[in-house]
Amino acid sequence: MTVAGLALLALALFAYPCLRVGTALELDYNEGWNAYQQMRAMAGLSLYSADTPLFVNNYPPLSFYLVGLLGSLIGDMVLAGRLLSLLAVAVIALSAAMVARAAGARRIDAVLSASAALGMLSGFAADYVGVNDPQLLAQGFLCAGFALYVNRRGGAARLPLVALLFAAGLLCKHNVLALPVVATIHLIWRGTNRERALFLGTGLGLAALALVVIDAKFGAGFFKNLLASRQYDAARGVILTTEMLDLLQAPIAVIGLYVLMGRDGGISTKLGAYLALSLALAMGFSGGAGVDTNIFFDAMIACAMAAGPAAAWLRARPGLGPKACAALALIVHAGLLFHMPIALGRFGVDMAGDLKEREALFLDDVAWLKTVPGPAICESLLLCLKAGKPMWIDAYGATQAITNNRVPADTLTGMLARREVAVVQIISRRAHPVDEAKGAQSMPPRFINFADDVFDALDNSYKLRRTGITGRFYTPG
Repeated sequence: MTVAGLALLALALFAYPCLRVGTALELDYNEGWNAYQQMRAMAGLSLYSADTPLFVNNYPPLSFYLVGLLGSLIGDMVLAGRLLSLLAVAVIALSAAMVARAAGARRIDAVLSASAALGMLSGFAADYVGVNDPQLLAQGFLCAGFALYVNRRGGAARLPLVALLFAAGLLCKHNVLALPVVATIHLIWRGTNRERALFLGTGLGLAALALVVIDAKFGAGFFKNLLASRQYDAARGVILTTEMLDLLQAPIAVIGLYVLMGRDGGISTKLGAYLALSLALAMGFSGGAGVDTNIFFDAMIACAMAAGPAAAWLRARPGLGPKACAALALIVHAGLLFHMPIALGRFGVDMAGDLKEREALFLDDVAWLKTVPGPAICESLLLCLKAGKPMWIDAYGATQAITNNRVPADTLTGMLARREVAVVQIISRRAHPVDEAKGAQSMPPRFINFADDVFDALDNSYKLRRTGITGRFYTPG
């Protein structure tokens, strides 16, 4: 009954992104950015040599073509990305169940793994599930590959497909390294010569083919953009890590104890390595500009995959039974259960009409922006896209390019000083308010899409003309 209840909770949380999938409202900052790239991919344009150095693509190319193909068929790039994201989450949950079964867990334990994956992603990361963003698409490929890897029924013949799925994931997003690294190290350490040859040969062959195709199509621009420097703030990393560990501390503790005590040398060891490596990578990357809760998705998935095997191991201990397994299931879901009122409350408010209201307000902003001729800078790139404004300036990419001296410091502020931009839409605030006391301790902002000098330039050369749901609109004056 406990697992059934948790599964129903996970399905309820997953229903929220499913029901909002068709909204015209921007669900995440990245949706418009990805849609522009997907449109360029389908138009045969380069993804890494845009007309301006202030719209920077530092993602691998595959997701833009996959989403672009579906978007071309259904006539909507954003909807296509959202649908593939939902499908990817379902694949992740199914893969977690398959890993649990491969570890010898019962069906009920596999349901526990699936519900933990579905619930944690839908509850803790509602701004990513069902959103036009490649993160979960990449994780779906990787989780499917790992589930196939630990299930040995296909023998060595399954390994080329595993390598293909891993390659697809990494060609959608390059920071999802934990699962491919764990599987590769395990195969090198414990695999047969034939298994190594099939997996490594296919993997290296795919890597070489990808590099040849990418170099032929995109040239040096791909590598320049992918390796472009970004700001790193250790304090920001500590804050993000603390927030996520606060949510995940219970499942991490339970799964950590299971891995240490189980010591079966099989799938639990791989899952322990996956969890440890994913946490190490997440903590290391968490200080990077633009990084969000998505960097901890692997840790959530690792805990979910191991939850079922942990319950099966606990049930096999003398003197323990269903009650102990139910307690384990609840502890694994502890953070999610505490977070549930917020997640379900947001679901209820949106479905009661708030989402429709915000969608209408968003479309009002789109309609107003269409009436303003000339180039626009939109912090909400989906707003600019729907208003028919061309891809020009990405606030985050431009700020990183300027901050890291890839373009002159006055590139953006100079445009504003010369009043070359017809309208600027912005929702961010200054990182350091003008009346902030020097040396005062303050919480660093999660994202900085515009540096303070941009706000100075707006104050000097522009006037506030409109305030809408997407933020403030400035025109020259």
